[in-house]
Amino acid sequence: MEEKRLLMDWGYISYLEGGEGDTPLVFVHGAGNRGSIWREVMNHLKSAFQVVAPDLPGHGSSSCMLQERIEDYAQNIREILETLNLQEILLIGHSMGGAIVIKALPQCPQVKGAVLVGTGAQLKVNPKILQGLKENFLESVGAMAHWCFSKGTWKGLIDEVRDMMLQAGRDMLYRDMYACSVYSGIEELKRLNMPVLVVCGEKDVMTPPDLARELVAQIKGAKLKLIPNSGHMVHLEQPQTLARAIKNWWSSLP
Repeated sequence: MEEKRLLMDWGYISYLEGGEGDTPLVFVHGAGNRGSIWREVMNHLKSAFQVVAPDLPGHGSSSCMLQERIEDYAQNIREILETLNLQEILLIGHSMGGAIVIKALPQCPQVKGAVLVGTGAQLKVNPKILQGLKENFLESVGAMAHWCFSKGTWKGLIDEVRDMMLQAGRDMLYRDMYACSVYSGIEELKRLNMPVLVVCGEKDVMTPPDLARELVAQIKGAKLKLIPNSGHMVHLEQPQTLARAIKNWWSSLP
């Protein structure tokens, strides 16, 4: 996987790219994360697809642009896809990234399908989490990192996500979580007319399976895949299973 960057009119977007194939897969990360969180899933798919994973503005190695809303990030994704001149795209988003995908789809005619992982039509955030991020950032991030995984997950994975959120910093993580709390993709979902796969970890307590089922019910023709032995971070806990689900679903489409 090669690290690259795009020069936009406000700064740089950093991204990972690799693979080969006619269909580009573009991966959108969640709150306080970065594109490299998709690396293992990308490694499992790069033999059949072109794979791209940007760092959202202010995340990872991308230049800082403070965003207030999911819609703002969706605009960034539209600009990235246009700048890379990608066509016939499968757009994949996790958690906040899934919300971004939902908001981006009406703006991106070059996208032909979507995979929504650990996300929902709305993403309610407990006010105590938002308050904790402001008042006790280190403790709150530690708790959030544990909630992201199923019980018994290797501590190294939990620490990886914790460190990623700490690197994003208090202000950025708070902005991301607040953007999730006020987001709604209900109107966009009503107009959605493309193949969609909804994925959720069976042990996800952040965006539980019932939220995924509600999402599927709002999208005509959507398919649901529940991943066993996984919490919210499906792409870290079960990357091979997730990659196989994406590949099998995409290859099954007419």
